Amino acid sequence: MKEQLTAARESIARGNGEAAVETAEQIKRLPRTADGLFDTVKVDGDCFEAARWVYPVYAYYETEYNKKEDYPDLTRQMETLNEKRRQAHSLKTTALFLDALIHTIDNVTPQLYEYYIELADMFKTVAREAIADYYKEGRFTDGSGCAQESEALIRAAIAHAGETYVLLAEKYEQYC
Repeated sequence: MKEQLTAARESIARGNGEAAVETAEQIKRLPRTADGLFDTVKVDGDCFEAARWVYPVYAYYETEYNKKEDYPDLTRQMETLNEKRRQAHSLKTTALFLDALIHTIDNVTPQLYEYYIELADMFKTVAREAIADYYKEGRFTDGSGCAQESEALIRAAIAHAGETYVLLAEKYEQYC
């Protein structure tokens, strides 16, 4: 399913969302975990890695094809993932979550302000927490030797958030 999600995200980026419809409908048919999240084990064993692929496509489908009917579900799932991220308290999960969240926000319409702003505020909060917890000596690190990929994801997510006005770019430019 990860290949389908990759293709769907690429088609969305090219402006052809029709290819994402079938994949999004498959996402909606996924079973749910006890805490209400899509059971994404078919995508990746790590729910945060899977979230990077699943939720942007789900958000796009909800925005463009489902009249935004499941925005409350999308928001609840992102809140649940955020709580799981807090419990895990690691650089890697924070990086994966920030990446998933900013690309999900990309596909949520600002016209439904309450949902858009809730996700944007969540991003701002998590970005601030990541900076406070992991930004040391000019880089994002958790003390492990293999934080490069996580640092790159966080920097890219913050940069993208600045480009899309979720964050004030000038305020966060040193973290990009």
